[in-house]
Amino acid sequence: MDQHTLSLVIWLPVLGGVLVLASGGDRNAPVARKLALGFSLATFVLSLSLYTGFDVSKSSMQFIEHYNWVGALNIYYHLGIDGISMPLILLTSLLTLIVIIAGWEVIQDRVAQYLAAFLIMEGLMIGVFSALDAILFYVFWEAMLIPMFLIIGIWGGPNRVYAAVKFFLYTLLGSLLML
Repeated sequence: MDQHTLSLVIWLPVLGGVLVLASGGDRNAPVARKLALGFSLATFVLSLSLYTGFDVSKSSMQFIEHYNWVGALNIYYHLGIDGISMPLILLTSLLTLIVIIAGWEVIQDRVAQYLAAFLIMEGLMIGVFSALDAILFYVFWEAMLIPMFLIIGIWGGPNRVYAAVKFFLYTLLGSLLML
């Protein structure tokens, strides 16, 4: 198993989200849909490879990546997965694939932005589940809230603006307490 597979599972959907945004927006919705489906499927397959390579007999972290990020502040890009985070990563990649397929015909407005938000959120959520450095976890956590806020506020139900503001306030308060 490649030692960078976990990073690939995190950053592939983020890259996919950026490419979906660059694909031309609503003028080119079919291309955006196909790109999003391809990146989501690739991420799911990679997460399946993590699952098949995961040794359940070990209680330690696996697929560990450790790099100096901000050395002066002792902040590291430190990733790894255990028996709790592995199913969460697999479930996140599967659900994102299902959401993209389910929204294929339902989402007609701002298609590229919707798909990009879900792909970027997928990568950031997987980052949350695999971060072993507290600052890296916090960065992934905070960044993940942005696409969630946009999804609720733009594509939500009738009270979406109220729900998005309430979501933002509660998560901001929780995030500040986490600091």
